[in-house]
Amino acid sequence: MEFLILSPSLAEHRKRERIIMQAVMEAAENLGITRIVKRRCGVLTIGVYVVDGSGKKLLYNDWEKKWGQDEIYESIMSSLRSFHNNRKSSEIILTIS
Repeated sequence: MEFLILSPSLAEHRKRERIIMQAVMEAAENLGITRIVKRRCGVLTIGVYVVDGSGKKLLYNDWEKKWGQDEIYESIMSSLRSFHNNRKSSEIILTIS
């Protein structure tokens, strides 16, 4: 599992990018995720995704937000908990005895 950060190419987003990266690094450290990929591309706002074997899932979108690092971290962690709870509820477990 890894974090993927997609960021606009415009220089005006660099300050927000640094704040979001700090929150992502804290979440990665607490979760034991060792890979963070950051790409600058043609997106309009910064997005944080988690990527695993089943694809990528949006955890945080910075559109019109002025949140600090702590609020972004909490949002990412909350989204991850929600994501994992939804995945667990859709799993089928077969036990043969």
